[in-house]
Amino acid sequence: MSHHHSHSKVSEKKVAEVHMLRPADVRLRLNAQNQLELHLADGNTYTDVRVAPAFPISRPNRFVILRTAEGEEIGVIKTPRRLDRESREVLLRALDQAYFMPRITRIIRIDERMGIAHWEAETDRGWAAFDVIARSESIWYVGRNRVLIRDADGNRYLIEDLTALDKRSRRLADLFM
Repeated sequence: MSHHHSHSKVSEKKVAEVHMLRPADVRLRLNAQNQLELHLADGNTYTDVRVAPAFPISRPNRFVILRTAEGEEIGVIKTPRRLDRESREVLLRALDQAYFMPRITRIIRIDERMGIAHWEAETDRGWAAFDVIARSESIWYVGRNRVLIRDADGNRYLIEDLTALDKRSRRLADLFM
């Protein structure tokens, strides 16, 4: 019986290790160096804070992890939309940069040479040209017609719905995916 009790304590501790930050206790600002600064209600301040979505695909703007520049986890904000307006805007912009993922709306051309496919595409952030190496490790289906593409530099691109692309884009996608 006592053994069972100590076990439940351990699992409680594990849950407590993820430090949830209350939106009311959080102030995020950009400093003069354009770095993210975090001010917590307990008086702690962090400079050059890094942000990352815990669930980038399913819930990109919920459960945001905050880390120090050295990678130590500071805590998690479950619902960023509850932050004050400036904090929220600063956080969403930082998330956008941390998880830069243009959506491809049209594939203009793909040329493959020696295993490297050079893509030119239109995205929701303008025209893009990038190289894709070894498609088996660079192209994933993240849903039936939803495709995630990682280029040679580690940037990610998303095709929201293959079937929504124009005929020519689809034909190129079929050839190179």
